[in-house]
Amino acid sequence: MSVTVFLSNTNIQIVVGAPSSNGATVNRFVSVGIPSGAVLNGVVMDDNALVMALQECWRINKLPKGEVTLILNSPQFRASILDMPLLPDKKTTEFVQRETKDGRLANPVTAWYLLNKNPKDKTQKVVAETTDAQFITTYVDIFAKAGLKLKDIHEGVSLAISLLSGSTRNKTVVYMILDGTSLVTIFFSKGQYFYHSTKRVFNQPGTQEFAKEIFGAISEIRQFASVQHLEDVVEEIQFAGLGDQQVARLADDMLSIDSNLKLSSVACPSYVKAKKDSKQFPYFVYPVAGLTKISKSRLDIMTAKKQSAEKFKKKKSMLKTILPAAGFLVLLVLIYAGLTAFGIYKKSQLDELNRTVNSPIMVENAQRYEEISGVITSVGSRQGGLNLLHEYLDSYPIPDSEINKVITEAANNRKVKVILNSYDASSGVFSITAEATNVEQINKFIADLMLMDIFEKVDYTGYNAISTINGEAGYQINVVCTLAPRTAETEITEEEG
Repeated sequence: MSVTVFLSNTNIQIVVGAPSSNGATVNRFVSVGIPSGAVLNGVVMDDNALVMALQECWRINKLPKGEVTLILNSPQFRASILDMPLLPDKKTTEFVQRETKDGRLANPVTAWYLLNKNPKDKTQKVVAETTDAQFITTYVDIFAKAGLKLKDIHEGVSLAISLLSGSTRNKTVVYMILDGTSLVTIFFSKGQYFYHSTKRVFNQPGTQEFAKEIFGAISEIRQFASVQHLEDVVEEIQFAGLGDQQVARLADDMLSIDSNLKLSSVACPSYVKAKKDSKQFPYFVYPVAGLTKISKSRLDIMTAKKQSAEKFKKKKSMLKTILPAAGFLVLLVLIYAGLTAFGIYKKSQLDELNRTVNSPIMVENAQRYEEISGVITSVGSRQGGLNLLHEYLDSYPIPDSEINKVITEAANNRKVKVILNSYDASSGVFSITAEATNVEQINKFIADLMLMDIFEKVDYTGYNAISTINGEAGYQINVVCTLAPRTAETEITEEEG
């Protein structure tokens, strides 16, 4: 036996039965409430509350714990009907995944199943279902905690379209399925599906305001038919999700708005065999639709999730290999781009500098500079020669009266008589003779001369014994004094003197 579960915002609808060749056989209808807020538009808000509700439902109703198919209507589990070329299953998978690619999902998973095919036109109509892998994992884990194995997940509206299409028989009809505050409207024209929409209703069934909301949804279908240039008159409405009395009240209210409308409860299709109380069908359209046999041409959501995980793993492994090389390549590109930009910038600066240097004004200024530089060099050379001559002249030894006075004073201090013998102007050498009554006086005189800064060098020869003018015994020595070059200090001393 197969078990199909539909989760609405307020209750859990369960159908137990088996698919048939063109429909299904239903053995049991089960409906239990779930805690308020546990599920919101197919999104689980309270995992533990839903797990406990499932466990309690299975325990009380003694339901089979085999594989379970879950039916959802959720904005996070989107379905679309695609018209596409007739292709093999593998090519169909590639086509569907390409057409339904959604960049908003972190890890998208896309499944599909065949709705019908037209071999004559070589086309087929498939239902593509797309969600995030984590969305599937959440439900798999919840059912596992409840002791159940989740076999498959489907979007409810598309299954309902597939189920109800067999009842249209070339009719133009609008099916309306009310699930709490959610109203799904499905439009068939001459037995062919054209359009469906989902909207929220704000008023309670049985009120005039509720009837107006329903009529507004019908008006949208009529407007769609007009835009599509469909000549069919939209008058037949089949309603699901309400009891017979509520539908009868709604039909009366609708007649007061539009007398041509024919509103009734949706009938259980002939290809759906309900062993117990087929009048329950209008409340269980979605789980019954999930019980019907789906074409073998398909890719179920669990297989698609597994394939997606394998692709993600391969992609991740490939990225680990590629990223370092790619990062290095990017670095090289950035370095090259930086160097190129720097080279362009420097070349522009060089070009600007060349334009400035080669401008007529700069050329003229350069020529004037060279002329002036030559004149300055010539003048500098002459000035340098004059300065050198002045230096030589200033440093030339001069035997003036001051030097004679210094020598004479030094001799008088030591009671030595001096005689100037000669002076060589080219070398600045004085030759003098010193006489005294004893050798010690002459030695002290020579020592005094050596200590004087005006003499660069003082040389002397051996002593000679002589008789002085007074007839006394004495000594004589030849002294050679070399004048020191004149310095700036000497010049200043002379100027101050």
